[in-house]
Amino acid sequence: MDLAILPTKKILDTYKRYSLPVAENEPTDITKLQFFYIGIQAHNSAKLTNAFEFGYTSISTGDALFALKRLLKKQDAITIPDMIIAEATQGTEHLVELHKFIYAHKIMADVPFIVEVSGLPQEELERFKRYEFIDDLIVLNEFSANNLQRKVSFLKKMKQKHLQQPEACKVETAFRTYPTVRALLKRGLDVAISSTLLLTLGPVMLLIALAVKYNTGGPVLFTTLRTGRGYRIFNLYKFNTLIQDAAKKKNGAPVSKFGMFLRKTSLDELPQLLNVWRGDLSLVGHRALPLYEASRLTTNANADHFLAAAGITWHTQKNSQTVIPAEVQLEPGADKSDLLYDIWLGKQALSRHS
Repeated sequence: MDLAILPTKKILDTYKRYSLPVAENEPTDITKLQFFYIGIQAHNSAKLTNAFEFGYTSISTGDALFALKRLLKKQDAITIPDMIIAEATQGTEHLVELHKFIYAHKIMADVPFIVEVSGLPQEELERFKRYEFIDDLIVLNEFSANNLQRKVSFLKKMKQKHLQQPEACKVETAFRTYPTVRALLKRGLDVAISSTLLLTLGPVMLLIALAVKYNTGGPVLFTTLRTGRGYRIFNLYKFNTLIQDAAKKKNGAPVSKFGMFLRKTSLDELPQLLNVWRGDLSLVGHRALPLYEASRLTTNANADHFLAAAGITWHTQKNSQTVIPAEVQLEPGADKSDLLYDIWLGKQALSRHS
């Protein structure tokens, strides 16, 4: 697949993946520069020059191509950069031409091709994000030398892996809603049970809603953003327990007396049945994490936590006051989707907080 192409509908509808050139004889005597910058922003080239020991700068892609060709034709040693950074203002056609040249030489196959996008309008920035031949977009002024080196090192490792182990680098283009029969059956149970409970408890929930409105003077439902299966963000529903009407507040207490009763009995969690019915939650599962916690859990060990739907954990949620550290591994086997596992998980949660 030729990467030097503009975006098509197929590209826009899928995740991006690298494709690298076929093998060719590679020179053994290669000296690497630390950067090759292409553009007219003098402060960017000055920053790179001050931060790194070696490098080249050029004001246009034409001059850059001429310099790269001369470097590659040296008889005593081939000299290539660790990274190539080109300003977006060079224009798409010139960037594509530069990439074609890089793509045609295997010794440069793992060199990250980065585009500097300082001052680019949002519409143009979104357009550049769709170009598959670009490895990354950066605003150079936001990076220190160390951070830039780490980013380049990561990009090089990714490109090397795609070159050496292409079969191990297949990218999923979709996140299946129900990957297994068990997951489909679990969803069916969630819909059936939540529908039954909503119909049965409907009158009770209506009375609670009227009492909440009377006691708090504010909205009946309280919503908070949580992260569910596949990192999907949704609004988690609870009955509001906080006093909104200033005239109703006594001694500055934020929670109404009725609200305290709802919290102690976990009746404030009943609206989460709507989340289950909508597919945001399951009846039983791990805790639906707030965004500030989910954003810290980015390790491979914690990825499984987001493969299964979060669940209603009732009273156990309000007894957990601590923020989960980023290094802590979450519930084991969180990608399981069967009723027996849900029952076990629910019993474990209740035993921990009883």
